[in-house]
Amino acid sequence: MSGKILIVDNLATNRIVLKVKLCAAHYQVIQAASAKDAMTLAARSRPDLILANAQLACVTAAEFVSELRRSKVTQDIPVMLLQPSPCPSERRAALCAGADDILSKPVPEALLLARLRNLLRQRHSEQELTDQIGIAPAVGFAEAPCGFELPGRIGIIAQSHTEAHALQNWLTRGSPHRTSMMDMDHALSLSDTRPPADVYLLRIATIEAEQGLRLLAELKAAQRTRSSPVIALINADSSPLGVTLLDMGADDVIMGLSDYTELSLRLAAQLRRKRRSERHRAALRDGLNAAMIDPLTGVHNRRFALPFLQRLIEHSQSNGESFAVMVADLDFFKQVNDRYGHAAGDRVLCEVTRHLRTHLRESDMLARIGGEEFLIVAPATSRLRAQRTADRLCAMIAKTPITLSGHKTPLHVTVSIGVTMAIPTPSLPVPGVGELLEEADRALYLAKAQGRNMVTFCARSAA
Repeated sequence: MSGKILIVDNLATNRIVLKVKLCAAHYQVIQAASAKDAMTLAARSRPDLILANAQLACVTAAEFVSELRRSKVTQDIPVMLLQPSPCPSERRAALCAGADDILSKPVPEALLLARLRNLLRQRHSEQELTDQIGIAPAVGFAEAPCGFELPGRIGIIAQSHTEAHALQNWLTRGSPHRTSMMDMDHALSLSDTRPPADVYLLRIATIEAEQGLRLLAELKAAQRTRSSPVIALINADSSPLGVTLLDMGADDVIMGLSDYTELSLRLAAQLRRKRRSERHRAALRDGLNAAMIDPLTGVHNRRFALPFLQRLIEHSQSNGESFAVMVADLDFFKQVNDRYGHAAGDRVLCEVTRHLRTHLRESDMLARIGGEEFLIVAPATSRLRAQRTADRLCAMIAKTPITLSGHKTPLHVTVSIGVTMAIPTPSLPVPGVGELLEEADRALYLAKAQGRNMVTFCARSAA
């Protein structure tokens, strides 16, 4: 996996050793000799990850990470720290400040590279989401300060009931999260229940490594659980297993769990990341919906309707089912705007839309494709059924009064509807979107010319 990594260390020899390892793994490496230089270089070069000595001169690890997180330019860059010697309090302070990982030397090279790949994979995944919705994580998606996250659902998976129970007891006492226990044999069946866990704690002993790896793969592949982070808990001497777990998709690996406070901090970090991703995906869905939904009436717009019609054409070619295309237009709508105002005109459009939607099937597609023009596509519909549907819609709109604010007398409006049929036959090509819309439009113009408030079929429906 390629990427740009900023190495931060006061000692040139440490920087050189790390650079050799990272360059051999095809990373682009830049270097800083102090925390101050690192801030300047990170802001200018925007590395994909910062790999720093946890004991820099003139600054603690927590202070360095906090400074990075305060800057809008660097707050989303993953930070991994290397401790020259183990120090639990330093680890906790750094994680609480926002460090993504902190390791104590000596770190096996394979494990170091696996953890780097894991953090870069998470960063690239988040970048793809933010690029799609067109915003930076700093705009409305900044992480909540540590300690203020809402409780989550934690699934504890272990072969040993004793170990699972011990984890649950500690989480129940030391954190606000809701927990559930499951053994490895039933974890996937339990994941089908509602709702799935927000984060899974997967305890894997060396002797059950194969079963644990298989379960991790299944959790990451299942539709309902693949977005839930997995933290693997393994023995302190299981470095090769940790490498495999990280490369198979584990979101974090804790080797030799001895500090439950650190576990709590890592759990909170994964929970925040999951919720941030959920917000990004929700924003993406909202953006896609906004692009395909008419903001006034709430029905689909032309951008959605035309591809829908194209897909139906292709589907009808394979199944041979006929379908109807209708264009409905409000009669004398300009007079409504001129006499009552545009707010009243909007009210009329919304009410007409509501009535049309109420009297259509769930499978029918309704879209506003112009100012007062609607497109209705009715799949799996015969000519007789299309006639009855259009007549019903036309009569229903005409007889339904619309109440306008500030006016005692309700308003009555009518619609004209042009209809064409798409009837696939083996000897003729399937009609295109443009052809169907043109035929429905011609039928609509004929209905307008003949007096409005009526339904007219195209003289030669597509076949």
